[in-house]
Amino acid sequence: MKSPASFRPKSGSAPALNTPAPPGGNGNQPVNEGRIYVRLKERKTREHLFVIQPKLRERFKRFPGIRAAVNYSDETQADARPIQATLRGLDWPRMVPLGERLKGIVETTPGATDVDTSEEVPRPGVRVNVNRKLAGDLGVDLGTVASTVRGLVAGEVGSQVEDPDGDSYDVRLRVDSSCRTQRGDLLGLDLPGHSGRDLIPLGQVAQLEAGTAPSSIRRRDLMREIRISANTQGRSLAEVVNQIKQRGESLHLPAGINLSFTGESEDMIESFGYALQSLVLAVILIYSILASQFRSFLQPFAIMLSLPLSLVGVAGMLYLVRDTLNLMSMIGLILLMGLVTKNAILVVDFAKVQRRAGASRSEAVIAASRVRLRPILMTTRAMIFGMLPLAFEIGAGAEFRAPMARAVIGGLITSTLLTLIVVPVVYTYLDDFGERFERWWSRKTPEHRRTATRVEEVA
Repeated sequence: MKSPASFRPKSGSAPALNTPAPPGGNGNQPVNEGRIYVRLKERKTREHLFVIQPKLRERFKRFPGIRAAVNYSDETQADARPIQATLRGLDWPRMVPLGERLKGIVETTPGATDVDTSEEVPRPGVRVNVNRKLAGDLGVDLGTVASTVRGLVAGEVGSQVEDPDGDSYDVRLRVDSSCRTQRGDLLGLDLPGHSGRDLIPLGQVAQLEAGTAPSSIRRRDLMREIRISANTQGRSLAEVVNQIKQRGESLHLPAGINLSFTGESEDMIESFGYALQSLVLAVILIYSILASQFRSFLQPFAIMLSLPLSLVGVAGMLYLVRDTLNLMSMIGLILLMGLVTKNAILVVDFAKVQRRAGASRSEAVIAASRVRLRPILMTTRAMIFGMLPLAFEIGAGAEFRAPMARAVIGGLITSTLLTLIVVPVVYTYLDDFGERFERWWSRKTPEHRRTATRVEEVA
């Protein structure tokens, strides 16, 4: 379990590092960005992760030159902040002020922290304007100019060196700093000509122009993109995202510019959709199995009444422990669909056995509730005690799975208590309804069909 603390110095400020930043960047990571991975101790010897993260954020506030974010992820993930609000469009000049307003909305939304934007302050640079006709006559193409200037100024990795500890470092080759300090120094850089042997000074085919340029250009779906990212603290992801969506309506986005939410919020909506489909499919399959088992289309409804009764316990337990309806609690809800129907099946099945033995309906229902009480309580207690270690977050990674156990425990408690009271009552009402329906159907059915039906039943 690791918690990376990402930091990025503001534009124009020096990196807040004890060692100088490596020249030319580190792969895809710019020289003014870095990550610190912190491996936490065992859960029983430290504070909760949600207590550690705010403390780290307060410590990073002491350094005004950096923009810091404290995330909970593994080493394979980059800046994986759960809130990713994205502005996309083709009208870039109008997108920039809208991105600033959107960032202000996210910053002032309760529960959003570590707010950052992908849009950096344009940095000063030097633009190389190549005379294409003259460069073509001398055998110099634009690709050669770009690769040569970038390699000589930024440097190219030529080899690696390994220290005594076994760590490898890149060896970067580039022009000496005395030859690339001033703008005019670039004009003296030599470019390969036609044969590769002739060297042509850059000043012979190009002119330099000062200007500004973005440090990076983001595109998504062939459109320019501004991404506002943030972490959550003290509120659930769904609550924060929904409030940002409501407040984002005040932007009044023009045609051609749209606002969308990606990242973990998008994954959450997709996962909830799949979980809801699984829940509906589970209910359909349970009804199909019960209808075939009891040979009735009505009696399964009495058994399946325990499903909504379990929702009372799930909502109550999540409210008491201040949990949210997340993906793990949804998985616990799907798990409950098979657990809570077990109690109602025991009661209804035993009542049917008693009625076939000659007992009246009231006697059969009372006997079934009394006899099946003990196995119902035994199995329910076994499942609850089995879930307690996970509900109390005992063990590594239990914080993530705890909502599932709490949802199951709450649903089992209420469904067990209410099933013994509600299911027998509903069973009697459905039985009365079935008898009335059979009498009505017999009056509507011709005599020869009723005779054939009775013959088939006897056979």
